[in-house]
Amino acid sequence: MLRCVIIGIVIGAVAELGARWLQLWVYKRPHYPIVNVVAVFGIIMGSIAALVPSLGIALAFVIAFAVGLLCEIVNLTQLHWWSFPGERVAFIHGHAAIVVAIALLWGFVPLLIVAVQAVAF
Repeated sequence: MLRCVIIGIVIGAVAELGARWLQLWVYKRPHYPIVNVVAVFGIIMGSIAALVPSLGIALAFVIAFAVGLLCEIVNLTQLHWWSFPGERVAFIHGHAAIVVAIALLWGFVPLLIVAVQAVAF
C-alpha cells in the first residue's frame, strides 16, 4: 500500500504542477495543493489503488469517481479552495461540466497508480 500512496503523491505532484503551468485552476492558499496531493492523490487514491486486486478495475474506478465528484462538489459549494478561471478548463465550460469532467479524471487515478506500479516495480 505504501508504494501506491507514494506513486499517487508523485502523480499528484505532476498533475498539480501541470495544472499550475497551464493555469487550469487556481488555489486560494499556497498549501492547498500540498494537502490535495498528499491526502487525495496519495492517501485516498493510493488506498483505492491498493484495493484494485480485490475490488476490480470497474469498482475502483466508480469509487474514485465518486470520491472525486464529492471533492469537487464540496469545494465548489463549501470550501472554495480552488477555482477555475472563467468557469473553464480547456474546452469545458461551466461548473457542472467541469465537476463531472474532473471527477471522471479522478476515476482513472487509482488505475494509473496500479499501471505505474506494474511497470516500475
